Amino acid sequence: MLHLQSLTLRPFLESDINDFPFTVPIVKSLQEIKFTSPVTFFVGENGSGKSTVMEALACAVESITVGSESVKTDKTLAPIRKLAKYFKLAWTKRTRKGFFLRAEDFFGYARSMRQTREE
Repeated sequence: MLHLQSLTLRPFLESDINDFPFTVPIVKSLQEIKFTSPVTFFVGENGSGKSTVMEALACAVESITVGSESVKTDKTLAPIRKLAKYFKLAWTKRTRKGFFLRAEDFFGYARSMRQTREE
């Protein structure tokens, strides 16, 4: 079952449009993403905004994280949370299942596991 049907961006405030992440190419042009299958691939050049959109989506759905900080408190996600506030999400059924894992979160987790073993 698909829970999230679509993501639509509300118009940005004039005061935000010159700041990151609003200057990222995909963010500037994105209007809507429709989720029509259980798996969605984001494909694009480095720096095009794939991770930015994914991080903002994780913030918008208040995803569980595997890293050391939640999406609500992670300082590296502060500008991304600002973008997430512009996301309008359409659900068939709102769920809290699933989690968000960035590569740097995995490396941090692996590092902390190694430190725990060494102690």
